[in-house]
Amino acid sequence: MRCRVTQDNTPDRIIDRRAIVCAISADHAFALGCLIAGFRRHNPDFSGDFVVFHDGLTVAQQKHLGALGVSVLFRAFGLKDVAARFGAGVDLGKVLALYSPMIFAKFEMLDLLDRYDACLWLDVDILVQGSLAAVWVFEGLAWRPLHAGAFARRSAVMTDFADMCGDGTRPLLNGGVVGMGQALRGRIAPADLYAIAARLLVQTDATSIDELALYFAAVSRGLDVHLLEERFNHPVIAPDVRNAAIVHAIGPDKFWNSAPLQLAFPEFAQNLAAWRAVGGAGYDGVQRLGDVLPAMPDKALKAARNRAFWAELYDGLRPDLPLCLQVDLDTQRKQLRLFYAGAGGVYLRLIRQVNARRMGIEVHFPDDPVLAPALFAQLDKAIVPGLGKGKTLELTQTKDGWSYSAVIPIAHCRQALVALAAALDQATSRAKS
Repeated sequence: MRCRVTQDNTPDRIIDRRAIVCAISADHAFALGCLIAGFRRHNPDFSGDFVVFHDGLTVAQQKHLGALGVSVLFRAFGLKDVAARFGAGVDLGKVLALYSPMIFAKFEMLDLLDRYDACLWLDVDILVQGSLAAVWVFEGLAWRPLHAGAFARRSAVMTDFADMCGDGTRPLLNGGVVGMGQALRGRIAPADLYAIAARLLVQTDATSIDELALYFAAVSRGLDVHLLEERFNHPVIAPDVRNAAIVHAIGPDKFWNSAPLQLAFPEFAQNLAAWRAVGGAGYDGVQRLGDVLPAMPDKALKAARNRAFWAELYDGLRPDLPLCLQVDLDTQRKQLRLFYAGAGGVYLRLIRQVNARRMGIEVHFPDDPVLAPALFAQLDKAIVPGLGKGKTLELTQTKDGWSYSAVIPIAHCRQALVALAAALDQATSRAKS
């Protein structure tokens, strides 16, 4: 397979007259590197080009992308180019507040049809996990349709564009995967799409400008649209994602920044390793949802087991749980907090034990000069169900104040919580008086 990296916009030799087209800002080179690595693993016979629109990839980044075993051509494209295409008088602020200007690079694919028989746009927040051979059947446009309810959410736009929206039989699209073929040549140009997009920006509050421009162009000009099966642009949150050839991480959770996705799709780690192996730098930004579902399998399993344990326990406690105790939503740890509503900084904590028939129980409170003495007086003498005869709670100083603790049979957990809540009520009432 060829491996060519060039700044020349005219390929010197085309064996496979197809192109995968992507667009990235320089800080997302890793995302494209991972996309290419996964694509090549599942599509080893593809000998077309990757055409990459970018806003400043370094020479080193381009070299790394070219080392992944595919032919890569680069085209400079950024905000200045987008602004020039739209012309003066069009305010891009609204759309750029939500999206990168690189979304408009898909309009440029139409010009690539002078050199390629077909072009396929792929967003870089995509994981390829199967062959795309069956995708290349389109002659005009190709996209994955949105469900019919998408029209209702865009009813105002449809009203404003009544002259272009047709009879509503043509479905709206998700723009993460878009095909363009030879049937479009001579029928539509990038300037036509930018003109529709400019009208959308001026006349409507729409945000999916690139997708709507493609839709209105297709409907108003009678362009052929091949509807892709969902498996070729499968939302990551939709069912049956394991059987998809292309998984699209729509929304803020991406394969590189979301712990649940990293756990669910270990193949992305393979792609990232391939990118790093050629010298590419990985993602070093903020990680999401690791506090909800850890990315490591062992930690995820422990968290799931804890959630199941606390859910079952709470189901039994709930009918008798005092209203002053508010359960913490964080149930993935071996400890579960129950916040006391009567005083700030006061909470109870249940702690799972190795012995499944035992439960640790603690009362935590701040070293407040008024509240703490009242709590000492009440909890020093508290009779806690489940404690052996003559035994009392153990007092310990903590970094945030004080705690009383004990380990009791889990069968007495409900009664213990009720008794401790009553003790807290009495102590806080005295402190306030």
